[in-house]
Amino acid sequence: MAKAKEEKKKKEVTNIVEERKATIWQMVVGVIILLVSILFLIAVMGDTTQLIFDYKILHETGLSFFRIIKLDFPPVSNPIGPFGVFFGYWLILIFGKFFSVSLLLGTTMLAFLSVFFRQEKHPFQKTILFLIFAFFLNLDLFVINPNSQNYAGIVPWMIFQFFQRIFHDVGTIIICSVVVVTCLLFIFEVQNVIKFFAAFGKGILKTIAFIAVRVFKIFRFIGRSIVKLFKKREPKEIKPKPSKPKKEKKKKQKKTKEGPFNPNIIDHAAHDENDQPLPKPPKIKRKLTQDKDQVPDEPTREYEKPQIEDFLSSVQASKRDREEIEKNIKRVSRILMEKLAEFGVDAEVINVNIGPIITQYEIKPAPGVKVSKFHALADDLALAIKATSIRIQAPIPGRGLVGIEIPNVSRDTIYLKDILLSDEMKKMDGLLAIGLGKDISGKPVVADLAKMPHLLIAGATGSGKSVCVNSIICSLLFRTTPDEVRLVMIDPKRIELSGYQGIPHLIQEVVTDNEDALVALNWAVTEMDQRYELLQRYKVKDLKAYNVEVEKLRMQDDTIEDHKKPFIIIIVDELADLMMTVGRDIERPITRLAQMARAIGIHLILATQRPSIKVITGVIKANFPSRIAFQVSSKIDSRVIIDSNGAEKLLGMGDSLFLPPGTGETERIHGAFIVPNEIHNLIDYLKVQPKPEQEIKIIEDEETMLGEFDYDDELFPEAAVCVVTAGQASVSMLQRHFKIGYARAGRLVDMLEQAGIIGPHVGSKSREVLASEEDMKIYGYLPD
Repeated sequence: MAKAKEEKKKKEVTNIVEERKATIWQMVVGVIILLVSILFLIAVMGDTTQLIFDYKILHETGLSFFRIIKLDFPPVSNPIGPFGVFFGYWLILIFGKFFSVSLLLGTTMLAFLSVFFRQEKHPFQKTILFLIFAFFLNLDLFVINPNSQNYAGIVPWMIFQFFQRIFHDVGTIIICSVVVVTCLLFIFEVQNVIKFFAAFGKGILKTIAFIAVRVFKIFRFIGRSIVKLFKKREPKEIKPKPSKPKKEKKKKQKKTKEGPFNPNIIDHAAHDENDQPLPKPPKIKRKLTQDKDQVPDEPTREYEKPQIEDFLSSVQASKRDREEIEKNIKRVSRILMEKLAEFGVDAEVINVNIGPIITQYEIKPAPGVKVSKFHALADDLALAIKATSIRIQAPIPGRGLVGIEIPNVSRDTIYLKDILLSDEMKKMDGLLAIGLGKDISGKPVVADLAKMPHLLIAGATGSGKSVCVNSIICSLLFRTTPDEVRLVMIDPKRIELSGYQGIPHLIQEVVTDNEDALVALNWAVTEMDQRYELLQRYKVKDLKAYNVEVEKLRMQDDTIEDHKKPFIIIIVDELADLMMTVGRDIERPITRLAQMARAIGIHLILATQRPSIKVITGVIKANFPSRIAFQVSSKIDSRVIIDSNGAEKLLGMGDSLFLPPGTGETERIHGAFIVPNEIHNLIDYLKVQPKPEQEIKIIEDEETMLGEFDYDDELFPEAAVCVVTAGQASVSMLQRHFKIGYARAGRLVDMLEQAGIIGPHVGSKSREVLASEEDMKIYGYLPD
């Protein structure tokens, strides 16, 4: 008996030890499973698209489990790292996003209950029921919301396809719903569920009964009040006729409210119809004849600025049918919202800005909608509304809206006169204020060239670039005198700017030769250095302060040699031709002027129709913060000009994107138009005006520079013989003959000119050879 008791105690002790060991192992395994489940859950809960992208990066680098252990892997954005990317990707691939999360939640719940609530009844069974519930709920979602099939997983998708083929949508929903409800009943226990629904049903019935009683009392009170009111009034006082228009108004209001939206429509033409003055008859001919007759009689007459009303004209835009515009806007708004909804983008049209060229639809996206989706749907929206092209501004700076810009069926012409006579231009204090055009809402856009301080204009042929340059020049000519602003025009094409020949604002004739263009730019650099010496001498910081100081000193002492300095605007119409022929030699003075010339009043305006990186180099673009991009052929050209896309979506004919200085956001501008005849009339008027008091000469300065040549180039004798034998002289000829660079060839030509062997450059003609072969023999360059 004693032995049996001892053996029984030993068995009980061993059982207790084994139970404790099993409990400890159960807790250890449960904690490990809990931690792993939480890690996997964090890895899967993130953005699925980013997870797939991270996995592709790891896979392209030869991802393997052992490589992860060696810590030889690229960086990823998953919070758990490559471990989470690897297992998260395969979980979603096999089980799908929804069921993977449910599976990990169930595993986490089971591990949590096994570790902390071991007394819980049937934790494993309830976990299995929860997974079955989640799986069939996922199949239900596949039928209800097809978009949830994007990350379905292999296993749920195969089972869903099996149910789909046999039972179709209705049968699949019924079967899955029955399984879901059954699992819920067993998880929460049937008795408790019945009690809950019974109590819930009683509460609903009590609420319905209470509401019904209250509604009945309210209607009874209203009925009694109406009866008393009709009893007090006589039949003659009841007039049903006046009530008809009220009903009609209500009906009309209902009709407008039936639509899904009521956007706020802003039409720029409605404001301009009453504010825009009628064009005055031109007085050009009368003024020109008076000036021509007065030139010999009044040689000392003062310069008279041209009046804008006398030279420029504008035509009022035709009145629009307001009802037709509203119908079209509502139609387009519906199409936009419906098309966006087809692609899963929930948005609403808030405001509509009707401009002279385009109409901007301001759209407010719903919470959670990514802005990038609007850019991706640009072509689909253009196809839906049958537009030539649309531009999407997402987001609109300073507002939580997305702008969709659609071209108008009929375009209004924007005249330069309206811009120069606008209130915006009148508020500008600077001399260098220029008119650019109107924005998308029809508001005039003006800018101060002194604040830019330089401007780069680029666009394809026929996009409106030359018209923009002419508008800027005319803005300056109307606003300034030759004593205030002087111009240097470089026109390698010999077409666009040659018409301005002879106006008093020009420092010298319009430069059409690339060699003379280099001379003009080098002179500008020399002028810049000389002006900085003056600023240093007078201890001032900019040209405006210098002019004020000099004016004060000259009023006190007339013998002072220094005079007021005008602003100098250098306009290059075709930068590409200069860069292709002269290259780095032309880039150096442009870069120096762009970097340093702002304070001393020298400003650059560069225009080109070839916006490539070979023309608009990084050095040039870095020093031109203000840029205007007209229509281009590709996104690459748009990025070269304004560092962003958008210029390839423009409409041409003056439609442009303006990048103001100090901002990274572009502004869409419709350029102002000026008639060529108006430019010619303005030039004819200016030609008969008096010249400025202070003359500036470029050629003399260049000749003083030539005096520094010492003829130390060993090719000089051979170059002299070459040009005399050929009977012509040019830089390109010396380049081809001696296979040398442009700089050296240009220096040789300058030395030949100084030596009197060749003549000066005259326009587009080749230089005249002044020496003969006999002279070469006298000099010893040719044998006797």
